[in-house]
Amino acid sequence: MKKFFAFAAMAAVALTSCDGNEINVDGPNNGGGETKVSGIVLNELSGADKFIELYNTTDEEVSLEGVYMVKYDSSKEGGQSTTWTGKAGMKIAAKGFVVLESSDLADEAEGGDPNYVYESENHVFKGGLSGKKNVFIELYNAKDEKLSEFKRGDEGAGWNQVSGYNNDKQHTFSRVPDGTGEWAYADPTKGAANGAKVADIEQQPEM
Repeated sequence: MKKFFAFAAMAAVALTSCDGNEINVDGPNNGGGETKVSGIVLNELSGADKFIELYNTTDEEVSLEGVYMVKYDSSKEGGQSTTWTGKAGMKIAAKGFVVLESSDLADEAEGGDPNYVYESENHVFKGGLSGKKNVFIELYNAKDEKLSEFKRGDEGAGWNQVSGYNNDKQHTFSRVPDGTGEWAYADPTKGAANGAKVADIEQQPEM
């Protein structure tokens, strides 16, 4: 009987569900074998410098293996594409940042520098990021559960197709404060804590 209660107690701890700021690991000893990731969010996006920053809101280091990013673009078949997927061994520190950079930075056809040096190929997302178009990007874990999203404007004639939005090249789309705040314009802080809000992000094209 004592063994039964001890086992039940351990099982209860292992199966305790987590809120949005924690991670829940289903290990091989309890029939899982997968890691359920939550608490990873889109945190800062730059159309000028073409990067997307992820932030870990939790107090634990988290594996990014299998985490993926979807960009909506009506010019693509199906209207969307997976632009980045975390590879094995890729992690994000507790309360830490990971910066993903656009493949356009090294694409001469897109005005990039073919000699551009990335941190690693694991940190490159496909395609670009415009500061003057309507944008819709989502982040998912390996179990296809949405972790975060960034949306600027409405779909209108198609995502990534409507131009004419204010293109503020001096600031980035940033959560203020990190991880939990509303989206706003702030000074660029690539790979570091976001600064104070400087302006609202316009949600309609300029007339």
